[in-house]
Amino acid sequence: MINRESPRSFRIEISNKTIETPFFFPAISSVNRTFPQLEYLKILCASGYPGFLISSYDVYHSDKTDKAEIHKTLSDSTDEGTIILLDSGNFEAYWHSDNKWSITKFRSVLNDITIDLCLSFDVFWEDSKSLKEHTDQTISHVAKTASFQKTGLTIPIIHSQKKYLSTITKNIARKMNPEIIAIPERELGQSIFERSETIQRIREELDKTGKPIALHLLGTGNPVSILIYSLCGADMFDACEWYKYLINFKGGSISDFSHGDLLNCSCPACKEKEAAYPAKTMVHNLIFYTKLMGDIRKSLISGSIDDLLSEYLSFKSAKCVKGLARLK
Repeated sequence: MINRESPRSFRIEISNKTIETPFFFPAISSVNRTFPQLEYLKILCASGYPGFLISSYDVYHSDKTDKAEIHKTLSDSTDEGTIILLDSGNFEAYWHSDNKWSITKFRSVLNDITIDLCLSFDVFWEDSKSLKEHTDQTISHVAKTASFQKTGLTIPIIHSQKKYLSTITKNIARKMNPEIIAIPERELGQSIFERSETIQRIREELDKTGKPIALHLLGTGNPVSILIYSLCGADMFDACEWYKYLINFKGGSISDFSHGDLLNCSCPACKEKEAAYPAKTMVHNLIFYTKLMGDIRKSLISGSIDDLLSEYLSFKSAKCVKGLARLK
């Protein structure tokens, strides 16, 4: 169940769990990681962060010993209230040049685990297909994914050229009545303002349906991007930035993962003297994302965003963003 709490924020109830938007899912992907998948899972679970994304491709390709522990960790996490989002695995399959990844293998992962949210198996854009053919095939894959799930919501993934995104999103929203729709950030345009304008158009089409529908952006983890996109109408995000970089609480700037000694940070993770540096830094980043989501949410509900914008952007940039987001 999804309800709108303000013109720009949602409350989503799933399996007795709650997502308050904006919400960031720290993602784990074999394309970007340094440590074994299980190590990231353990850090996420120990941190108490409320949700995360894991790739079905990576779960499927785990070795036998790790796979059993991964399944148990996922099961324990969801039982304890963590919101688990499963990705279709096509991102990893593409970067690993694996043309054998299939919806059948994806289904086998869904048979083995319990999750709260699942991204539908992708239908990528092909110039040779009409909008109707692409839309119909996307709807078919969403329906198949939903039929594979034992529990949780299915989130349609929409791929398209930028100029068709709002139209296809509108058509799928009207035909399927989803609670959440997902779109890759990279397909929204080249620059952040171009992407923001696309998000604004998509949000307008979703709102015209008269139904509360949240917009999830795939691969969005930059704090400034999350702030701007949230103001323009996006609601949920996922990315691997939380373990790839170091995030500065002041202004949300991203730097080399090894630069923690230069921050002079006093967050609970950085105060922990005995913890290993990688784990401490990842938890530091998770604490930042928790704070950022809370700050954006408060600003969206109150309608007062100037203080938050001034923390992350110059006066000129903040003015441009407010114009893009159609905020006073």
